[in-house]
Amino acid sequence: MIALSLHAQDTARIRWNPVDTVRLSFMKTPGLRVGFDSRKSIMSGVPVDVNGLRYGLDFGKTAVWTGYYNSRLLQSLEKDTLNQGFEYISSTLEYYVHQSWRFEVVTSFQAGIGNGWEYRKSGADIKRANIGTIIPIEAGIGGTVRFLRYFGFYAGVGVRLSGLQTTGFTGPYWSYGLTYFTGTMYRDTKKWFRK
Repeated sequence: MIALSLHAQDTARIRWNPVDTVRLSFMKTPGLRVGFDSRKSIMSGVPVDVNGLRYGLDFGKTAVWTGYYNSRLLQSLEKDTLNQGFEYISSTLEYYVHQSWRFEVVTSFQAGIGNGWEYRKSGADIKRANIGTIIPIEAGIGGTVRFLRYFGFYAGVGVRLSGLQTTGFTGPYWSYGLTYFTGTMYRDTKKWFRK
């Protein structure tokens, strides 16, 4: 009975802690990564593409990225043409909830700073307005399924909030499509050249 009680206490003390997992992953030697990051989003109630170029360090269970993102929205209204957009620099922390050769599930937390702008053309009159500083705060989850050695399918969803009251900037984002595994390609090419 006493042994069972002690075993229950030891089991209760050993719990999974994501903070420890992140701390341990940062002790590993990271790999350098560069890539494109694109997603769909909603800006001022209209679907837009958000494109980014990012670089970072991959620690295995976690990754830290910094990148430049932008988006443009062109709307033709009754008498006006509205050209609206934003651009920002942002840093991302990714945490891999599950990793195997075939499947990955990753959560991401992103924060940055940038600028929003707007051009409104009414006839020959063009008005330019600076929407102001934007502070994007984003959180999302995504997953990858590898169906061939170098290729797979990716899908993800998330939400972008504005740290300031920037009109039309807060909204959901999503992405999906084919993905390729450059790390596997690089390692295979390196082995092939060594032979």
